[in-house]
Amino acid sequence: MKHAVHRITTFVLCAFCLAAPTLAQDLDDILQAKLRPGWRMEDGIHMAALQLDMAPGWKTYWRQPGDSGIPPHFDFSQSEGLLAFEVFYPTPEISWLGSNRSIGYETQVIFPLQLSVGDAAEMTLIGRIEIGVCRELCIPVTLDLSAQLSSQAPVDLLIETARATVPKFGADQITCAFSAAEDGMELKIVFPSPGRAFDNAAIELDNQRLWVNTPKLEPQDGRLVVTAQIMTPTGQPMAIGRDGVTTTLFAPDGAIEYRGCLGA
Repeated sequence: MKHAVHRITTFVLCAFCLAAPTLAQDLDDILQAKLRPGWRMEDGIHMAALQLDMAPGWKTYWRQPGDSGIPPHFDFSQSEGLLAFEVFYPTPEISWLGSNRSIGYETQVIFPLQLSVGDAAEMTLIGRIEIGVCRELCIPVTLDLSAQLSSQAPVDLLIETARATVPKFGADQITCAFSAAEDGMELKIVFPSPGRAFDNAAIELDNQRLWVNTPKLEPQDGRLVVTAQIMTPTGQPMAIGRDGVTTTLFAPDGAIEYRGCLGA
C-alpha cells in the first residue's frame, strides 16, 4: 500500500513546559508517523492504526496524560465513506518526576482504529491528528496523514498485537459518590475485591472543563477505594453524571477499565 507523505506542523511550545530558543533536533528526527491501512474483518468493520515512532528519550501521551501533557485528538471527518470510528488506546506507561505523574508512551505506540466503512471496497482514510511529543520540552504537533484502505488486504499482526494490550473492561459493579471539597468536589469510587495488585488509577469525566487530580488508592475491608479531587471552574460543587465517569486501574501486568458507576 502507498502511504501519503505526512506533513507535520508545530505550534507554540505548550504553556506548562520550559521554552527553548531553538529545537536541538529536527522534528523528523524526533517523530515518524504513518497510518497503517490494516484489513477488513468479516463483519465489515475495517481495522487500521496510527503508528508513532519516537526518538530515544521522547514520549507522547495517553488519552488522560496525567498531571500535565497533551492528549491526542483524532479527526477523520475529511474521509469520504467513513461512517464512524473508534480509537483504541494500548495500556500506557506511568512515570513520575517528583510528585508529577505522566501517562503515555515511549519509543513506539500503535493506536488501533476501528472504522465503519459500509460496503465500500476501497476508500481513502484522511486524518488530522493532534498530539504532544515531550522530553525536556513539549511540542504540540499536527499530523496530516492518509492511507488507501482495501477490503482485500491481509491481517496486520502489529495492529493485532496492539489491540491485545488495550485495557479490558471490568465486569464488577462499582459504586461512586460525590461530595463537596475545597476548590470543587471529591469523588470516591469503591471496587469489590480487586484480586490484583493495582498501584495506579486514572479517572476521566465527560465534562472537559473539570480537572481530576491523581487518584489515591487504598484497600479497605477487602475492597479497593479510589478517591480523587475534582477542581471545578467556580470552585463549587456541580452536577456530574455517573455514566460519564471512566475509571482505569493499572497493575504491573495490565489494566482494567470501568465505564460508569452506580450510586453508593
